[in-house]
Amino acid sequence: MSRQGKWWLGALVWAGAAVRWHGLFANSFHSDEALFATWARLIAVWRDPLLQGQVVDKPPLLFYLQALFYPLSGPVEWAARWPNLIASVALISLTGRLAWQLYRDEVTAILAAALVAFSPLAIQFSATAFTDPLLTAFLVAALLATTAGRSFLAGLFFGLAVATKHQAWLFWPLLAGLAVLAGWQRRAWGRWAAGVVLPVLAVLLWEAARSGGFTLWQAQWTGYGGVRPAWSWELWPRLGAWGQVWGTLLGSPVLGFFILLALPPFLALLISDQDRPTAVDQLLVVYLAGYFLLHWFLAVPVWDRYVLPAAPLAGLVLSRFLARLLAFGWPAVPRPVVAWLTPGRLVGLLLTALLAVQGLAVLAARAGGFPVGGQPAADNGVGQLAAVLADAPYGTVLYDHWYSWQWRYHFFDRHVFVSWFANPAALVEDLAVFGRDGAPRYLALPDLPAARPVQRAVVAAGFRLEPVQSVWPTDGRPPLTLYRIVLEENLMQRRRLWPAKVRAKIEFFGRGR
Repeated sequence: MSRQGKWWLGALVWAGAAVRWHGLFANSFHSDEALFATWARLIAVWRDPLLQGQVVDKPPLLFYLQALFYPLSGPVEWAARWPNLIASVALISLTGRLAWQLYRDEVTAILAAALVAFSPLAIQFSATAFTDPLLTAFLVAALLATTAGRSFLAGLFFGLAVATKHQAWLFWPLLAGLAVLAGWQRRAWGRWAAGVVLPVLAVLLWEAARSGGFTLWQAQWTGYGGVRPAWSWELWPRLGAWGQVWGTLLGSPVLGFFILLALPPFLALLISDQDRPTAVDQLLVVYLAGYFLLHWFLAVPVWDRYVLPAAPLAGLVLSRFLARLLAFGWPAVPRPVVAWLTPGRLVGLLLTALLAVQGLAVLAARAGGFPVGGQPAADNGVGQLAAVLADAPYGTVLYDHWYSWQWRYHFFDRHVFVSWFANPAALVEDLAVFGRDGAPRYLALPDLPAARPVQRAVVAAGFRLEPVQSVWPTDGRPPLTLYRIVLEENLMQRRRLWPAKVRAKIEFFGRGR
């Protein structure tokens, strides 16, 4: 790659970091992020370094990387986001280098890096505590090492991806296909296997030390609820739901519409040409199509995080798509324009056009405006209400049904005990046993129809709900209110006087006889 191409790639890395930086401090924790960050804090303070007291269903690499940042940053949410932010910024450069390694074309490489740098999905996942951004960076690093002939490094990075999340194995066919196109021989595969073994063996030893067996996959399968083919009546709604998530890869209807219009000539070139770059195109297109169909036809949850590892692959395909269309129409460009369009000016014009149609989507993603990845109101205001109880006395109880993982993170080193209840009857049963011990008790309820039976059950049990504070999320979701549970004084007095009244009535009727 030329010096000018490297300069453009570096500029994209800095631009991508700039639009991602805001989310590091503005976002709040999704429930899974809070759970993973809690595990990281347990490791960081050495309270449970092997997570033996936790039901862990993910490989632990991310949690131990997050634990490194807590002593440096303190007990703040953004400490858990640092590993993914670093990985997400590195992903921009890795994608550009991978495109260059595959096609040896600077326009394709820079466009691929730009599509990842300005993808709303990639932006909003960058400053999060999910496992997927780190997984994606390791997978692309493995693909880059594969195309560069570094088989041991390819295996090592793939093993690190496996040590981050089980879903890394879904990308093994793509890596194998690129290895075949790169001409790997038996010795290269042996070095690859040696690289994979090191991280995988570390995970196996960790699991044996904490549980005496291997329960990660079993816990993942149990928590997942199994996998089955989607029923026929599920296919159309699932297609619409997945289409919305995949649409956030670009975030711009204008760019998406342009790509659909120009799709026929790209497919024609994809079929007619028989060179090695076209073979790579075919492999990527077939793999992405298979990846989409797998998640569509299997009844897996429609979660945005599953699309994130496809973002750099989609960037490769789309950049190649745009570059081939440009080459296809280049002979029709007037010669004076061709003479003026140096490679640097051409790249500048392409990036300017990309930002012109995608700029609003980038700004929206910077503020967490898409319903994917990290968002400022992901916890529905739990963090703000947790600050109200930060200095609550020992023995304080908070009842909750919706946000327990977030509460437990915020009360990690506080005196508040979070008690999860499955239904209103379970809450009333707990209050009947412990509700009169004098300890402060609170209840957090969102303004949802599902919360009304909880309120009615508490009141019917002889308690009063006193509002302490409410928060209104900025994304329009219903407010979350913190209530203090107070035993009704008149009911308590009636219960205290009840035995005396009974005795008085017995004596009265006894005398009358």
